[in-house]
Amino acid sequence: MSGDIHKKDKGKTTIIPTTKLRYFYDSLSKLSLSTITQLYIVKDINRQDNPQKLISWYEESKNYFADKYSNINEPFLPKLDHRKKVSHNVEIVASTRDVISVFEHRNSKIDIDDSDYSFQYIQREVPTYRTTNAESEMGIRGKSGSGGIDFIGLNCKKSLPILGEIKVKGDQNAFYALIQLLTYLAELSTPNQIARINKHKLFKNNFDFSSEASFYLYILLVFEKMGEEKEKILNETMKLAGKLEKPQIQEIEKIVFLKMHPESKSITKINLS
Repeated sequence: MSGDIHKKDKGKTTIIPTTKLRYFYDSLSKLSLSTITQLYIVKDINRQDNPQKLISWYEESKNYFADKYSNINEPFLPKLDHRKKVSHNVEIVASTRDVISVFEHRNSKIDIDDSDYSFQYIQREVPTYRTTNAESEMGIRGKSGSGGIDFIGLNCKKSLPILGEIKVKGDQNAFYALIQLLTYLAELSTPNQIARINKHKLFKNNFDFSSEASFYLYILLVFEKMGEEKEKILNETMKLAGKLEKPQIQEIEKIVFLKMHPESKSITKINLS
């Protein structure tokens, strides 16, 4: 029945489901919670059995999205030649677009000091549910799904897909990025969405992902010196990440934290202190 509901025909809208994780992510954004407040939240999630609650939110979100949304025939991305070009003349990295510029300038292969996590950059600003003639569950109509994942890629060692978020300077923190990525993963790893990935070759690979595909989640932080609160939230987020990876969430191969130096543009893996 659900497949029939979402067949695309003229004048008919497709309903975009709003998951528990999407509500949580939106609340972090719309309430403009301070870093210290988010630190208290991630500390609370890390206590005792609380990580299991976040895992349950993820599973419920994925199942809900799988049941309510199918849009296999429409590509995730618009025609790419209509996108604004990214300048490749970046002296000091000061924005997400600057990071993308560095990626593109390196001819797709991005080297990390820990070579297990070097990757092939594929594309930027990838929406998880781009849909024409859409309507959200809240009744908002129009084209849905602009923006989205900062970048996608393929891990060079394991040839597994990467969903990546970038945070620069005064931007949001590692915990916020983790919740973003969990939200995107729940909306992208359903059987319908895997079929859509394969149909439109989103990751440009020569093989199809199975319905049990696992993903790397990359969080790239750009800073010279990190403030005390963001340092604390990073450590708490890294502790939490270790509680979410396989086998807890089967779709998460590894959550990787990276640092880019704004001047040298070198990228190193961040280890839990």
